[in-house]
Amino acid sequence: MIHQSLKERQRQEREELILQATQDLLLERGYYDTSMGEIAQRVGVAKGTLYQHFESKEALMIVLFKREFHDLQVAIEQIAHMQVGAQEKMTLMIDTLCYHIAEKHPLFFILRNASDLQAEIHYEIKETFNGMREQIALMLDEGKAEGIFNACLPTEVMLEALFGIIVSRLFKNFHEGLQVQYGDLVGHLRCIYFHGISAPTTTDESKLCP
Repeated sequence: MIHQSLKERQRQEREELILQATQDLLLERGYYDTSMGEIAQRVGVAKGTLYQHFESKEALMIVLFKREFHDLQVAIEQIAHMQVGAQEKMTLMIDTLCYHIAEKHPLFFILRNASDLQAEIHYEIKETFNGMREQIALMLDEGKAEGIFNACLPTEVMLEALFGIIVSRLFKNFHEGLQVQYGDLVGHLRCIYFHGISAPTTTDESKLCP
């Protein structure tokens, strides 16, 4: 067993404090109005110490976004492996996704507004995001096999509909200066999404295969 040195533990603990302080400042002030000096001050370290951990604000942002998406991926993977039906898995997944977005939604919009960061961050989180999509796709395919989701709808279309509803709702709130409310987001998403992908009955011609 490899024992972590005290120095390494202290370094990791300090980096966690830096990441948390960065996140708090970003949610309060936005990307362009947050400086490395302010981050160092919030953590209580010298600016030079901050640069020993992260070479730039951009590098710090990349680590922060990778951590956020990794945490979300882990939560979705745990749900995907639960021994419950697909409907319950998808309900839990939507709850988790909506809670995470409602809590951190200004952070996600940094990707939209910080054009100099978009390409690099998208590249860094691409693998994690694709992993999330794969887990959700498996849940949807399980639902099709169980007969509760519409087998005539391609899984990719179901995925795009899910993220499309979330993104459109978030952008509307963001541009109107409104806080995303978890209860509204999850309630509306469940209603629209599950109604749209549920398996058709023999009397429901609108949902029959084309």
